[in-house]
Amino acid sequence: MISDTEFPRVVAAAGQGEAWALAALYRSYQPLLLRYLRAQEGDAGDDLASEAWIGVARGLAHFQGDQSAFRSWLFTIARRRLIEFRRRNTRRRTDAVASDRLDDVDLRNRLDPEVDVLDRLTAQSAVDEMVAGLPRDQAEAVLLRVVGGLPVAEVARLMERSPGHVRVLCHRALRKLAERYGPEVRTA
Repeated sequence: MISDTEFPRVVAAAGQGEAWALAALYRSYQPLLLRYLRAQEGDAGDDLASEAWIGVARGLAHFQGDQSAFRSWLFTIARRRLIEFRRRNTRRRTDAVASDRLDDVDLRNRLDPEVDVLDRLTAQSAVDEMVAGLPRDQAEAVLLRVVGGLPVAEVARLMERSPGHVRVLCHRALRKLAERYGPEVRTA
């Protein structure tokens, strides 16, 4: 992460198009952004993150604020791209599956190739799997708080909810996760 004292200089340089400063911002925030977007929309998360960084690049010269404000701004842009993506997809009849997700599935000598293909399509990372069973708003609230590291007030603003509602969403999500994974964690 960029130190609080270095941040204003890095943002100013990035706003002027300095490659080293843009790279520093990208290295610091891209992993968090990807985790949030991949947990929300799987493989589309990479494309959504790219779109978010394009939005950042367009507005960076006018950005003013500290690291917390930058993180909030970045996740606001990312969430808007996510909403746009979901709106576009609701108009589509089917979800395309990338061929590389099916290429290495060995269907020879299998009794039920459908099961193999479905297993391959539903493989997820640990975080994705954890939030997969949560309602969308609970998953988003937890991801923005934990992965994005945003304060409750900022998550409430992003989600257009009250801070109390965000706290309730997070509490319910964490309670469900504790019920689901609690015994496994204690015995491991």
